Amino acid sequence: MSSSLPSLYRGVTAPLLTVVASGATLVLLAACGGGGGGTRDEGVASIATPSAHAATTADPDSGHVRIRLDDSQEDVNRLWDAWSHCLEEHGVPSGRKAPANSPALKACDSKYPLQPVEMDPAKNPRYSDGVRAMVRCMNSHGIKSVVSDGNWAMVSGDSMNLPDFDKYRVQCQVKSFKNGG
Repeated sequence: MSSSLPSLYRGVTAPLLTVVASGATLVLLAACGGGGGGTRDEGVASIATPSAHAATTADPDSGHVRIRLDDSQEDVNRLWDAWSHCLEEHGVPSGRKAPANSPALKACDSKYPLQPVEMDPAKNPRYSDGVRAMVRCMNSHGIKSVVSDGNWAMVSGDSMNLPDFDKYRVQCQVKSFKNGG
């Protein structure tokens, strides 16, 4: 440092620069790390930090990729395509169903996309409220929907060809199932 700086600044500046440089280095290292742990690669660097609770709980869904409530159909298709591609890489011909005890299923298990937690009746105690809200929302956008066997369903598959169908499906899904309906 320059001798023209007062001694107080010289005494504080060097340790401060060391702390800032160390912090920047940690951020860069963390951003470049893998951070997998069942998270989806969104093109953004992230750090997967398991909680102490996660380490002690056996969650059968851990490690799986999960569809998000706000995913578009294109996003969902991309996840299914990744799973199908993995099966093909492990010997299952395209368009064929893998046998239940297939090593390919085990190898590709973590790529199998799970539904959003909010849309899993076993994990969302207010699932049926969300289903009814989803039907109301879709109907309000002219997409004829009903409750069928405890789930929401469209009266006709032709509704999928309506303009903005996917936009309304995502909006209604988020509105209806977010925070348990």
